[in-house]
Amino acid sequence: MENLQIGQIYGQYEGVSKSLPRAKRSSVIRDPRFIAGVLLIIVSILLTTWIIQRARGGEDVYQLTAPVAQGQPIELSSVSVVSARTGSNAYLPVGEIPEGAIATRSMSAGELLPRDAVSTAAEQDRRQVVINVATRIPSSVGVGSQVEVWSIDKPTVVEDRQAEPTVIATSAIILAVSEPDATMIEHAQAVEVSVTEADLAKVLAATGGKGSLVVVPAG
Repeated sequence: MENLQIGQIYGQYEGVSKSLPRAKRSSVIRDPRFIAGVLLIIVSILLTTWIIQRARGGEDVYQLTAPVAQGQPIELSSVSVVSARTGSNAYLPVGEIPEGAIATRSMSAGELLPRDAVSTAAEQDRRQVVINVATRIPSSVGVGSQVEVWSIDKPTVVEDRQAEPTVIATSAIILAVSEPDATMIEHAQAVEVSVTEADLAKVLAATGGKGSLVVVPAG
């Protein structure tokens, strides 16, 4: 009997000791200060993660994968998307290339695409045309180079002399250059150029004439 009473008393004390920690834990979890502290820790972790990602990643902008000449169309095939810390809004964000975009200045492969270097054909007074030049263009001339286009008339039977060369475009921009045609005697070379509206008529007239066209570096 005495052992039974001692066991009952011990069991009661044991039950009370088990219930006390649970009550204490429950009161701590419901404490507004505890909840506010947990929320503050979570917000701090998220904010720190965002700052680190922002510092490492930057913003998505376009980078040229090939040279682009002034007046040449800017197509998605000639750019790639990179993440860069530009520190300004001077560069065109991804998704903002306008329809019919063209370059307002010549740019090299690897450059980030600036806002002020992109326009549309409707905003420019330049036109693209392909001309056949009689001689190979100088080695210093490439895509993006500014050149002069000269017309050299063939001598007439009556005068038996060659006319003076005439400049028909002073600020043409090279857009593309083909290899010379070896099947032709004069080894004509097709060159795509961008010319101003004011020079277009003279260039087209010379292209359809009997003379020869030559391009030389401007300046």
